[in-house]
Amino acid sequence: MKRILAISLLLSAGILSAQEFKLGSKIIDFSVQDLDGKSVSFAALRGPITVVTFVSVQCPVSNGYNQRMIALYKDYTPKDVKFIFVNANRTEPASEVRNHAKTVGFVFPVYKDAGNVLADRFDAQVTPESYVIDSAGIIRYHGSIDDSQNEARIRTRGLRLALDALLAGKPVEITETKAFGCTIKRGRKAT
Repeated sequence: MKRILAISLLLSAGILSAQEFKLGSKIIDFSVQDLDGKSVSFAALRGPITVVTFVSVQCPVSNGYNQRMIALYKDYTPKDVKFIFVNANRTEPASEVRNHAKTVGFVFPVYKDAGNVLADRFDAQVTPESYVIDSAGIIRYHGSIDDSQNEARIRTRGLRLALDALLAGKPVEITETKAFGCTIKRGRKAT
């Protein structure tokens, strides 16, 4: 019985430690695919400050943030912040992502995360969910774009606060917020 419990605890620890990119950890290079299936590396996409945000075509919460994501991109790209918008849903093929981006007026590219590899490395669970990476490649913020789907009820704009702090050369005060939205529809892993 003790042996079974020990094995169970070891397996649980292995599963829990599967997240590679954690708050405060350094990002190593990764790849995503553009919507034509071409692999693009993080090294080619990153900037002095980089935001990785997981998004969805079908999620009403993610879609409720489309205009806010466009505004973030327009407000911070001139300040040399780079954005990597990633769709990791197995249920949303690249053609659907391309059509959605055009229909909603995205002014930025969206990449695909085939097999949820990147979502697993970040342990991203919902859309939208954001990560801010500083110039040293360290994750300084993880969480929601802001704290309310209803724009009139927003009290904390966590992502903007993190970006403003890093741009000012200050530490991020609120490093983590609760991301909320639709779960990422992951593919089955081969066993």
